[in-house]
Amino acid sequence: MAGIRKRGPYQWEARIRKKGMPVTCKTFEIKAEAEKWAREIESEMDRGLYISRSEAEGATLKDALGRYIDDYLPRLAHYQNNVYKARLIQRHKLADKFMAAIRGKDIADYIKERQAEGASGNTIRLDLALISRLFNVAIRDWGLESLSNPVLRV
Repeated sequence: MAGIRKRGPYQWEARIRKKGMPVTCKTFEIKAEAEKWAREIESEMDRGLYISRSEAEGATLKDALGRYIDDYLPRLAHYQNNVYKARLIQRHKLADKFMAAIRGKDIADYIKERQAEGASGNTIRLDLALISRLFNVAIRDWGLESLSNPVLRV
């Protein structure tokens, strides 16, 4: 059963407690959004489809790239080139977004910005390949099953 409570003048917290499931909470600015989210999550829990999104919602692309550089890139050929590309992406404003919040539109905007900067098509393709590999590693190896790869949607 979900509980909705007011947290200050402009915040509403939805808290879901179900037997056999972890307690799940999220804060919203509008009560209707909190209620809608709670209904969706409870429905997923009832159908057995619920996957915790807390880790994916709490990690930015910048954080994930740092972990990717440390854990995954040393195994690849052309290690230094990939690290250089990852560090460039970390400096982009896209890297400040949470992993779970990155959509295909964000990737399309990234492509347009890189083109405006004068990056070649191949450079942009390699950047997108690195971002795509990062999402695949996060989903497969880091246990962030709730993520979807936004590069595949562009």
